[in-house]
Amino acid sequence: MELADRSGVSRSTIRDYEGDRHDVHRATEAQLRLAFESAGVAFVRMQDDKFGVCPKSVEL
Repeated sequence: MELADRSGVSRSTIRDYEGDRHDVHRATEAQLRLAFESAGVAFVRMQDDKFGVCPKSVEL
């Protein structure tokens, strides 16, 4: 519910995506990614075009 609120993506769309019932559209992916990044998550490109996630670095 919180991800839906933060991203503007419906709960049913998120549920379908999480349940592997359909692929996510590019626009939806962008909305979800922005919500995660705004919450402090960084996406890191790995080998073979895979992605990892980790907390954003805190600069001191």
